[in-house]
Amino acid sequence: MKKITIILFSVFFILSINTKVQAQLVSIGVGGGLTQVLGPDSYTDDILNGGLGFSSEYNFGIIAKVGLPVIPLAPRVFILYHKMNSAVSFATLSKGNDVSNIAEFSQSILSFGLGVQYGFIPVPVGFDPYLSLDVTFNNFGDFEGTLPADLLAVNGSRTGLQLGIGTEVTIIPLINLDVFAGYNWFNLTGKEDGEETVSAFVLDLFLMFNFL
Repeated sequence: MKKITIILFSVFFILSINTKVQAQLVSIGVGGGLTQVLGPDSYTDDILNGGLGFSSEYNFGIIAKVGLPVIPLAPRVFILYHKMNSAVSFATLSKGNDVSNIAEFSQSILSFGLGVQYGFIPVPVGFDPYLSLDVTFNNFGDFEGTLPADLLAVNGSRTGLQLGIGTEVTIIPLINLDVFAGYNWFNLTGKEDGEETVSAFVLDLFLMFNFL
């Protein structure tokens, strides 16, 4: 009887461990925030100085994460849409009169990211800070402008990199807030001759829904 009890306990223990190892927490979030374009100069210089004048604009998207058992790593994928706009008014002289003009530029970047995040504190304490590294596949949308400046803009698909830091804050057991800040290089590979690197800082907030 004692041997049977030990065997049953051992089987139960192994099955219990196996169940915990296989258990994974899947999180899906929606949100957005700000994209601050940092470079190159052709993107950030004022329009009147020959640049595109891009600065801070909005972004929005979705993200999904899979929490791995035992180790504090979580694979992650996301889709993020960045919008860039600029405008400036200026006057020109026509037949002795000042004529008001407006120069406007716009472009978008659709980013698909695949990466991993590493949690600082693997034990749940109400917040979970992390570092992240993502490879991004970025599609630069068609450049639109009221002045001929399309030679300054990047077009087509490029591969980039994102380094980030963030934290997830527990609201209720099944819902978290994910606060994230990251630095992006949108076109590290796939550049055309003379193309400069487009970089940006992002600050985002995602509402995360957790599923087992």
